[in-house]
Amino acid sequence: MKTRFILIIGLFFWQLQAFTQTREISGRVIDEQGNPVTYANIWLENSVEGTSSDNEGFFRFNSSATGEGCLIVSMIGYHEVRLQAPIKEMHDLQILLREIPLNLDEVVVQAGSFILKGTSTVDRKSAVDVATTAGSEGDLIKALSLLPGAQATGTDGRLLIRGGDSSESQTYIDDMHVLSPYGATFPYQQARSRYSPFFFSGVNFSMGGFTSEYSQSLSSVLPLYTRDEAKDSKTGVSLMNVSLGGGGTKAWEKASLSFNGDYTNMDSYVRLFYPEQAKQWYRPFHSLALQKQFRYSPGEHTHFKTFFTFDRSAFNRLERPAFGESREMDFNENNLYLNSTYRTRSKSGMNWFIGAAFGWNRRRIAGAEIAGDKLSESESELHLKVKMGKRISRLFKMDAGAESFLKQYEMDYTILAPPLSPRLNHHISGIYFSGDFNLLENLLLNTSVRGEYTSLNDDIALLPRLALSYKLNDFIFSGVAGRYQQMTGNDYLIRNGALSNERNLQYLLGIYYQKDEKIFRAEAYHKDYERLPLRQQQLGYTSEGEGYSRGVDLFYNDRMFLKHWDYMVAYTFNDSRRRYLHYPVPVQPHYVTRHNASVSVRYTNFDRLRSMISITQRYASGRPYHDPNGEGFMSGCTPQLHTTDVSWTILAHKKLIIYLSASNIFGRKNIYGYHYNSTPNNAGIYERKPILLEQPQNFYVGFFLTLGKNVAYEATHF
Repeated sequence: MKTRFILIIGLFFWQLQAFTQTREISGRVIDEQGNPVTYANIWLENSVEGTSSDNEGFFRFNSSATGEGCLIVSMIGYHEVRLQAPIKEMHDLQILLREIPLNLDEVVVQAGSFILKGTSTVDRKSAVDVATTAGSEGDLIKALSLLPGAQATGTDGRLLIRGGDSSESQTYIDDMHVLSPYGATFPYQQARSRYSPFFFSGVNFSMGGFTSEYSQSLSSVLPLYTRDEAKDSKTGVSLMNVSLGGGGTKAWEKASLSFNGDYTNMDSYVRLFYPEQAKQWYRPFHSLALQKQFRYSPGEHTHFKTFFTFDRSAFNRLERPAFGESREMDFNENNLYLNSTYRTRSKSGMNWFIGAAFGWNRRRIAGAEIAGDKLSESESELHLKVKMGKRISRLFKMDAGAESFLKQYEMDYTILAPPLSPRLNHHISGIYFSGDFNLLENLLLNTSVRGEYTSLNDDIALLPRLALSYKLNDFIFSGVAGRYQQMTGNDYLIRNGALSNERNLQYLLGIYYQKDEKIFRAEAYHKDYERLPLRQQQLGYTSEGEGYSRGVDLFYNDRMFLKHWDYMVAYTFNDSRRRYLHYPVPVQPHYVTRHNASVSVRYTNFDRLRSMISITQRYASGRPYHDPNGEGFMSGCTPQLHTTDVSWTILAHKKLIIYLSASNIFGRKNIYGYHYNSTPNNAGIYERKPILLEQPQNFYVGFFLTLGKNVAYEATHF
C-alpha cells in the first residue's frame, strides 16, 4: 500500500518542474513614526502566496499571478491595509500601518478561546493553514484536534475537549446552531466535518468559559463565520482520488451568489489501498453534497446572508462483529441545513442581528444492530435568534439577546415485533445579557448571565459567568468562572423524558504571550459535573450522575524560527472521573486520554519549490477499558497512540494547486479499546478482540483548478 502511494507521488513529481514565469512583489512596511514593522503578514488575496516582513520591515516574494490583484498587509495592533493594483506594479512599495488605539474592541477576555482569525489574529489565513497542516487531511475537525485541550479522537472522529464527550461540543455558522456538523461514515472509520474550511472567513474555537450567548454545551463551542462579500466572480473544479467537485461565484456590486457541488465514491480508493476489504462492500460508500450561499450588502454595516447545504450518503456492506453473526448493513442518510441572517447598525450605533436556522437529519439503516432489524431516525431543529449590542462609552459595552430552539426527534426500531417508536417534541428558550467594563487602562471585566427554560422537563435555569483579563506589555492574564448546561442526549431522553439538564461549573486561569510571530499559551481548568445520566438497577436512567475534569493545556507556535519554517507544539494533561451511564463507581471515562501531545512542522517555499510541506507527530496515552477477566471496573489501559502524518501542497501553476496527504505513514495499528465475548470459553476466560480503525491510513491526492481566473482556485474541498 505504501508503495502504491509513493508511485502516485512520483507520477506528479513532474509538476514541480512546471514553474511558470513569476513576478517579484517587494516593499517595506512602516508605522506612522516611520519605524519598520517587523513580522507583518503580507499575502495576495485568494492565494497561498505571501511572506512576512523582516527586522527592517522589508519584504519580497515571487508570484505567478498576472493582471490585477489585492495585496493584504496585516499586523496585530494595526489596521489592515488592502492594496488593489496590477501585479506588475507591486514592487518597491511603501506600506504605512496605522496603530489601533487600545479599547475593549481589540483587547478581549481570552481564557478558553482559541481565535484563528478575528480581532486578535493568531492565524491570518486559517483555511489555508487547516488544509496544509499534516494530519488535518483538509478537514476542519481534524485540524482542531491538534490544538491544546483537544484529545485524540476515537473511532468516530468527533471532537473530545477537556475530558468531555463529543456531545459537549457544539458548532455554529454565523451565530446560528448547526444540528448535525459531522458527515456520515461507516463503522470504525472517523467522520469528517460536513463543511469545508474554505467556506469561512473566521474560525473561533472556544474550549470553555465561553460567553452566555452560547448554551447547550458543557465543553466547547465552534463558531464559524462565512464571508460578508465576494468581490470576484470565479469558477473552479476539484479532482481527488475519492471525489469530484466544482463550484463558482457570481459577484455583483453589492451581492454575490456562490454554489458548490461534490460527489464522493470510495470504490476505487478501497480497491487500490484496501483490496482485502473490497468483497465486504456490496455498494461502496458514496455521497453527494451541495452548498449554496447568497450575500447582499446594501450598506457598509448591513449584511444579509443565506447559507444552504444538503448532502446524501449511502452504502451497503457486510458487517462482521467481533463476536456474533455477520449481517448485511444497508445505510442511507439525508442531511439539510439552512440559515438566514441579517446584521445592521442603526444611526444611534446599535448593532442588530436577526437569524433563523433549520436543520434536518434522517437516517435509515437495515441491519443496524442484528440481522433483520430496521432503524429509522429523524431529527429536526428550528433555531430563532435576535440580539443587539452597543458601545455605551469607551468604558462600557453591552450585548443582549433572545433565542429559541424548536426540536423534534422520532425513532422507529423494528425486529420481528411491533416497532419501538419513541417521539420527542420540545423547545428550549433563553435570554442573555453581557457587559464589558474597562475598569482600568489594561484591566477588563466581562459579566454575563443567561436565563433558560426547557419544556421537556419544565426546568428554569440561571447561568451566570464572570471573566477578568489584565494586559501587561505582551502578556495577558485571564480568569473565567461560569455555570453551563445542556440537555441530555436523545438516546437517554427517549427512556426517561423527565431527566434533568446536565450541568457543570467551570473555572479557568490562563496566561498568553504573543510577539514577533511567537505565541505561547498556558491554561489550567477545572469542571465540576452534576445531573449526568446514570443507569441504576430497577430505576432505569436517572440524573444522579456526577464527576469532574481538570487539567493543564500548553501551546507554543513560532512562525519565524527559521526562514521558510514554522512549527507548533501542543500538550494537554487531563484528569477526569465520572460516575454516569453504566459506570457503578467514579472512573476515568473510556474516551479520555490522560496525556495528549502534537508537534507540527511546516516548510513553505513558493519562490523556488512552489511548495508547502508539513509533518505532524501525535501522541496520546492509553484509554481505560473494562476487562471482565480482571479485578475492578475499568482497570485496563490500551497501548499508547502514535501517528505520523505528512502533506505536500504544490502550486504547480498559477491556476493549479496539487495536494497530497498521507496519515499514519508507518501503519501503526492504534488500539481504541477491546470487544469482549459475552460468554466465557471453556477455560472461564472472556475472549477479546481489539477495537481498530477499519482504514488506519488515509491517502489523498487532489487537483484544484481555476477556470478563467488569474490565481489558483480557492479550493472548497482540499
